[in-house]
Amino acid sequence: MNNVQNPVTVDQEYCPWNQCSLKAPSKVKISDVSFKNIRGTSATPVVVKLACSSGIPCKKVELADINLVYSGSEGPAKSQCSNVKPIISGIMSASGC
Repeated sequence: MNNVQNPVTVDQEYCPWNQCSLKAPSKVKISDVSFKNIRGTSATPVVVKLACSSGIPCKKVELADINLVYSGSEGPAKSQCSNVKPIISGIMSASGC
């Protein structure tokens, strides 16, 4: 990846133009997902975002050898995870999950 915005994303809270009701969590089950051998640069500081449903949390999400660098002014690369406990192996360049 080269200067990609939001490189690794699962977002069950996505709401374009703030026209959604976020009171009801997503009812879509996400499981058995792997992100492996991803490297390069990110245009955004959050290089991994896993925002899963509070109603049906994500299961069996694997992050393996994720080496993404952010070199902008907003600090180092970071990851954000909610309602998921990812399985992390190998390199994970962004802290947070």
